Amino acid sequence: MRILLDTNAIIDLFARRAPQGEVAQKLLIMEQFGDVELWASAKSFTDIFYVLSREFDAEHIYAAFDESFKYLNLCSVDGSDVKRASDQRWGGFEDCLVEQCAQKVKADYILTRDKTGFVNSTITAIDPAEFFAQVERELGLSYAEIGLC
Repeated sequence: MRILLDTNAIIDLFARRAPQGEVAQKLLIMEQFGDVELWASAKSFTDIFYVLSREFDAEHIYAAFDESFKYLNLCSVDGSDVKRASDQRWGGFEDCLVEQCAQKVKADYILTRDKTGFVNSTITAIDPAEFFAQVERELGLSYAEIGLC
């Protein structure tokens, strides 16, 4: 299954804010088991850096970026993506670019805390908590961190 993470989901993952950060951590567990392929728009990283720089120093953010390259695939945004997004005339241009990437990588879902930004999306936008509830309900799988004694 391919999942494209919206910018806010990646920020939650990097900042590890509860409760969203805990849910985002489950994605890493799912990825480690090979049950999901995680994707992000390369364009999101400029916004992520800007938002996180209010809370963290640059070196901390770069370290998070470097770590994410081990589990996160990046989808580039080129001129044709920008033109298609502009032609669609969504209210939220950034969300439209994220959706363009989701189409390019043939994502099954866009994980986001703001589904309203994706009402015009051809790819289903789903909240991370809803996504895990659906996976548990439909596939009988539950992803949780395991504490070792």
